[in-house]
Amino acid sequence: MKIKIAEAEKLSNEVLIKLGFTPSDASLITKNLIEAELVEKKTHGLIRIPAIKKQIENKKISIKGDAPEKISETSNSLHLDGKNKPGFIVIYQSLDQAIMKAKESGMVSVGLKDVGYASGYIGAYARIATENDLIFIGFNNSAGGLIPHGSKKELWGTNPLTIGVPTNSDPVILDMASSMTTWGNLMVSKQEGKKLSEGLALDGDGKPTTDPEKAMEGGILPFGGHKGSGLAFIVELLAGALTGSRVGYSVEGGWGSFYILINPTIFRPLKDFKSDVSTAIDELKNAPKADGVTEIYYAGEQSNNLRKLHLESGEIEVNDILLDQLKNI
Repeated sequence: MKIKIAEAEKLSNEVLIKLGFTPSDASLITKNLIEAELVEKKTHGLIRIPAIKKQIENKKISIKGDAPEKISETSNSLHLDGKNKPGFIVIYQSLDQAIMKAKESGMVSVGLKDVGYASGYIGAYARIATENDLIFIGFNNSAGGLIPHGSKKELWGTNPLTIGVPTNSDPVILDMASSMTTWGNLMVSKQEGKKLSEGLALDGDGKPTTDPEKAMEGGILPFGGHKGSGLAFIVELLAGALTGSRVGYSVEGGWGSFYILINPTIFRPLKDFKSDVSTAIDELKNAPKADGVTEIYYAGEQSNNLRKLHLESGEIEVNDILLDQLKNI
């Protein structure tokens, strides 16, 4: 059913505070969940709250209100220990510091060690960077779910690559998993009683399945075979090994996050950079269209459009079953 955005925010905050989060931490988690709902990434939206509840009950994440612990810092780098706090909180808090550094030094690299469930909708962090006229390049790993090419056992997370580029209007944001689908999609499909498309996942015996529950027992295949698998491995090394977090099942630890912020002005005037980006967008939008294609979209454009529509209407669509779950909590 459709509910007011403000009502969804209020409900999310109330539930998270009841689960033990401080009001400020609950607000940061809610901020990311609602951003996901605005662009209709239901896989990363409010459906994550029951999973957060389960993680708390299993003592897999910390709900303490402490700030992340600083491991090291320079003028153009920041390394923080998330102490198993949910990634939503740690990434937002680190981003505030990183943006200031990037404005001053021109470029900053941020490593986040041992982040708890979950990193959230990373496109939202990229959007904030672009709103500050910065380029965002992010790598995030997570618990297993992706089956490497040639294997039949899951080993890495769905390991997304996220890149945000500022423009004169809406940002260009590429936010893609290394897998054919996301773990969140398995959650949504299971809750709504829907089957998966063929060729996305394997069951616990390593055989193809369209059953989301069986896929959770097995794993998700990488996109593009060896190419997606290779990308997932690189993300695992940068987000995991580089930050001191988990790497597959061979190196223990929490989830890892590594991102880079680049100030375009270290290379050229911002106005000139944005002008060229706009020119590239116009060229793509006006390229000859294949049969049956009415419009060519740049990365993130459709999400930008959905976000505007929902903000203008003041409403989002929330699954009735999920809404009842949240209210029962």
